[in-house]
Amino acid sequence: MNNKKTGALGEALAEIMLLEKGYRILARNFCCRYGEIDIIAERGTMIAFVEVKTRLSDSFGSGAEAVTADKRQKLKRCAMCYLAMCQKYFRTVDFQVIEISGSHIPNLNF
Repeated sequence: MNNKKTGALGEALAEIMLLEKGYRILARNFCCRYGEIDIIAERGTMIAFVEVKTRLSDSFGSGAEAVTADKRQKLKRCAMCYLAMCQKYFRTVDFQVIEISGSHIPNLNF
């Protein structure tokens, strides 16, 4: 499975997990001039900007370790761009990293 397929499968699993926790998905792979946010979801008056990191092994470190200070800054800028466009009030803004490990990925021919 190549990296793009692995990432897409991880994002699909993360989306299912968010839905099961009562979130409503607002956007997937939101792109702006500052970069991309994998999933944008809301629950009540909270909006969550979610970065999904899928790893088949821990050879290159954990998914959370891959979210560097530079990546966090890009996520914040993307989030501000999205909030300016959506024109909806959210009481709480949350940034999340969801790590999907190889043991959670079914053996599918994606």
